[in-house]
Amino acid sequence: MKMKKVLALVLATVMLVSVLASCGGSKNELKDGQISVMTISLYGGEMSETKDKDGAVQKAVEEYTGVSPVWQFVSSEGYGDKLNMTLMDKDNMPMILTFSGDISTTIIQAAQNDAFWDLSQFINPTDYPNLAQCPDNVKDILTVQGKWIAIPTMRETGRYGLSYRGDWADKLGIEKPKTIDDVYNMLYAFTYNDPDGNGKQDTYGLEMQSGYADYLKIIFSWFGITPDWVERDGVLVPAWETDEYKQACDWIRKLTEDGIVRPDWASVTADGWGEQFQKGNVGAFVDTLDGGGRRAWRYYRDNKVESVTDTPSPDPENPDYAWAEMVSNINGYTACLAVYKGGFLITKAGAKTEEDVKNCLKFLDKMNDSKMRALAELGIEGVSYHMEDGYAVQEKGVEAQNLPSQGLNQVIAYLPFTIDDAVQAKPDVAGEKCLEAEVEARQYALINPALAYQVQSETYVKESSNIYSKVTNAMIRYCANQGTWDEFQAAVAEWESLGGAQIKEEVNAAYQANKG
Repeated sequence: MKMKKVLALVLATVMLVSVLASCGGSKNELKDGQISVMTISLYGGEMSETKDKDGAVQKAVEEYTGVSPVWQFVSSEGYGDKLNMTLMDKDNMPMILTFSGDISTTIIQAAQNDAFWDLSQFINPTDYPNLAQCPDNVKDILTVQGKWIAIPTMRETGRYGLSYRGDWADKLGIEKPKTIDDVYNMLYAFTYNDPDGNGKQDTYGLEMQSGYADYLKIIFSWFGITPDWVERDGVLVPAWETDEYKQACDWIRKLTEDGIVRPDWASVTADGWGEQFQKGNVGAFVDTLDGGGRRAWRYYRDNKVESVTDTPSPDPENPDYAWAEMVSNINGYTACLAVYKGGFLITKAGAKTEEDVKNCLKFLDKMNDSKMRALAELGIEGVSYHMEDGYAVQEKGVEAQNLPSQGLNQVIAYLPFTIDDAVQAKPDVAGEKCLEAEVEARQYALINPALAYQVQSETYVKESSNIYSKVTNAMIRYCANQGTWDEFQAAVAEWESLGGAQIKEEVNAAYQANKG
């Protein structure tokens, strides 16, 4: 494992050096109007001569924003390690650093050491109309010691829910589930009522694995709690201190006991997530709602997977193929797993002057305008796509990984999340159904009430990555019928003794201070 990490870091460093060379040098060689940006490479060759062969994308960015970014793309594998190393190298610090996922303890510790600019001193509706639309609750999450240190990359709050085989449900006469009992009964029927009509008992109701435990939080939300922290009588407590948490664990354990999920799910990794659903081995999964379109509906259409029912598909152009249904909420709840997904830090070692900071903010703000979003997401009009009936139509053979602007979306904050004048591709039926479910789910999405206060807990910053896994692993063992509730409680007690009790105290101190 250590060797793999070292190799990933070496590869990331090699990519960083090569991209710097292609972009004309390091931060120390920047010219007037240039800013340095370190961000993530997903495919390789982003914003370089490989993709943007004639420099048209770079030129369009410079002309529109009035700023010239010098790119440092680092492979997504090993990016976290590279980010940590960069934070220690003040002599070669980019002006803008992107990060993925939630704000890390390393970033928080760097912020406590005054590594980043306080953005609240600069961002206002007049100068940065897009960035100024950052929601206050998200701004609070990204505030350390009273300083707003990061611009978030926003995400759809109603993004998560349940997707299932619509043709299986239609064949078995099952209506769209609304309650937890409805879900159980549907999954039971998918397991034991021969939904694919092959005369064999060879299907499971729900796709399950432990490699990506966050998806379980969607199920927990159906019981009316966020799976992280809960407010009770004016105090924030870990969700596992509630009756609802135990009820959710017991429900998942019952799925295991009743054979509705594969018995070895607790040892299954996240590799190939969704494949069992695609292969027709299971009838449902919980994850992003758009996954019902990407992993299911479009897969069935593109691979000509025949429907098992005589009822035509909701897609009139493909009436004979299987389809998926997406459920925005169960019992009036769904989880909001990510209010934001990563973001942008402006470093003091890189952006040495207030003018540097303003250039960085000007660039990040203008990248959220419709013209730059279209460039990042669709490429160049007339090359990557053309307009037809008000919608962008992708040219044949053009995919995300070979767009001339590939990688540019890594510097879009999606503030605001949606814009009225957005250039967009015409959605197919699957896309329309996913969007409908997401919009509906927004009103039901539960947000962790402690998000803004965890980062203010010194113990959480130092110890959370080490001690939370013990509770998560014990929860999975219990749900998989491999452990007892007493063993789970023992893991919680260990969490308390290793710093959890202090985390609760510090989180609530910050919570009460904010309320006061």
